[in-house]
Amino acid sequence: MIHSVQIPPITPVVSTPSKKEGFQTLHQRTHRRPPSAKRSEGRPLKGIPLDRTWPVLSALPLALTELEQDEVFPSLSANQISSYLDESIRFGRESAEGYAYDGNLTRWMDRMIHAGVRIRFADRKNGNHTEWVRAQYRRKPPSIYIYRFSLEQLKQFFHRSGYRVSENDLIALHLFHEWFHHLEYSRLGRTDLQLPKAVKKRWGPLTLKQPLPRLREIAAHAFTQKAMDLPWFPLWLDHLLLLSEQGWSKTRIREHFHQIKNRYRQIMEPEERR
Repeated sequence: MIHSVQIPPITPVVSTPSKKEGFQTLHQRTHRRPPSAKRSEGRPLKGIPLDRTWPVLSALPLALTELEQDEVFPSLSANQISSYLDESIRFGRESAEGYAYDGNLTRWMDRMIHAGVRIRFADRKNGNHTEWVRAQYRRKPPSIYIYRFSLEQLKQFFHRSGYRVSENDLIALHLFHEWFHHLEYSRLGRTDLQLPKAVKKRWGPLTLKQPLPRLREIAAHAFTQKAMDLPWFPLWLDHLLLLSEQGWSKTRIREHFHQIKNRYRQIMEPEERR
C-alpha cells in the first residue's frame, strides 16, 4: 500500500527545453493566438462539481503532501508546519486580488504578453506517469511553457468524469499557476523568502537555515484557485490524475485520501494537545 503520492511541482524552473520540441510561441509583436483562441465551448471549470464524481481532499491536507517533499520537512515542528501551510495559502490567495479570471482567455493572455512574458505551447510528450511537468516558467527571458499533452490529458479526464470542459479554462489553469511565479519575481517576492527559514543543521551554537521551496507551489495553487474562483484546490486534480492513470479505483483513492487526512490531523493535533 502506497502511503503517499509523490507528485512533483507543476512548475519547476528548468533549463530551456530541447530545440527538437515543437513550439507555438506567442509574444507581443506577433499577437498570435493560442490553439483555442475563441471562447471555447464546454463547461467552465468553476462550474464543474467534480466532488460529486471523485473522492475529495481539501486544501490543507493537500498542501501538506506538497510540503512533505521539502528536504527540511522532517525537522519541522507541528506549529511550524501549521504556520507554513496557513501562510503560504494566505499569501497565494491575497496575491490573487485584482486577477479575477472571467473566462476571457484572450484578454488575460494579452495582459501577460504585454507584461513581457512569452507564452509557448509545446508538443513534448511525457512518458513518465509518476512525474508530470504540465507547464513551466523561466525567468530569462520571462516565458511560460504549456505542454499540449497536459491539456489533452485533462480534457480526457473530465470527459471520463462526465463533463465537457472549456478548453480555454484548461489553458488558464496552467497560465495562472505560472503567472504567479512570474509575479513572485516581478513584484511579489518569492513565497519561500517571505516566510521564516527553517533550520537544516545545527553545529553547537551555529545553525544553517534555508527557505522551503515547496511553499511556492502551495501558494501558486492557492493563487490559481482564487483567481479562477475554483471550488477545489488545483493540487487535488493532480492527485486524481496521477492515481487514476495508475489504475487506482475510486475506493482505493478514497482510502488513500483518508490516510492523508489522518496524517494531517495527527500532525495538527498531537496527542498532548488532545
